[in-house]
Amino acid sequence: MIEDAGLIWASLLIMAIGNSFHRMGPSFERSRFGFPLMLLGLTCLILFPEDLADRESELHTSILRSIALIVPFSIGAILILRYSPTYGESRTPGLVSGWLLVVISWFILYSDKSAISLSGTTRGMLVLLGVFVSLVVVIIGTYLSERSSGLKHESEPLSNEEEDLVRTILERHLGGDEHGN
Repeated sequence: MIEDAGLIWASLLIMAIGNSFHRMGPSFERSRFGFPLMLLGLTCLILFPEDLADRESELHTSILRSIALIVPFSIGAILILRYSPTYGESRTPGLVSGWLLVVISWFILYSDKSAISLSGTTRGMLVLLGVFVSLVVVIIGTYLSERSSGLKHESEPLSNEEEDLVRTILERHLGGDEHGN
């Protein structure tokens, strides 16, 4: 049983490492391993655990239920962002299908009858209130810090050595030469 519980935690760790690698962006070589590592961790999490103890079995079941909720929500959010007029070309079918997937994910969340209770709803409202208050505090803090810092003078231009260093770094990472090729 301990080995299977370790497999769950190892799978979650592999997924977290994959996410970290993926977030590094295209300028780092490790970023290409991010998505395959996340997929490997997810596959191990879904396929391999057997004969789990009670707590580990509850964790595994909870994770599998959350995947059924997260997949349509994530795809819907991606479609909404892609087809909204702010982030790209506005297309109504893409927006409607994105919102439909988000609504489906909410339906999946609330279709479980045990998920809706007075105490659960109260705790959820308190959590949302806490998140809202925290967000307001962050916005006010950002506003005050931006307002109090004021405009600073422009920085001095780069020296010849600094220009050469920046050019060398960019050429090394982007593969160009000093003529922009």
